[in-house]
Amino acid sequence: MTVRNEVHIPVTSDADIVVARQQGRAMALQAGFDGSDLTVISTAISEVGRNIIEHALSGEILLTVVNGPRDGLVVVARDEGPGIPNLAMAMQ
Repeated sequence: MTVRNEVHIPVTSDADIVVARQQGRAMALQAGFDGSDLTVISTAISEVGRNIIEHALSGEILLTVVNGPRDGLVVVARDEGPGIPNLAMAMQ
């Protein structure tokens, strides 16, 4: 796997989520996504960003364009929030 581009976006406000969405959409285009895939990616970035703000107050979104057996965009949300108390129940 080859990393072509990597961006860290600090998330502490709604404005940061907008930046992450815009950057993610641009990077998804770079990775070869189009159409409804761009909407799904933007929505996923919004959701993880909203979770950071609501549950942890701050964190970051890491976006990485990768090439390899499968080209794509990796989206990672990081925070120091309290976590999910009952993960098994949350996954149901």
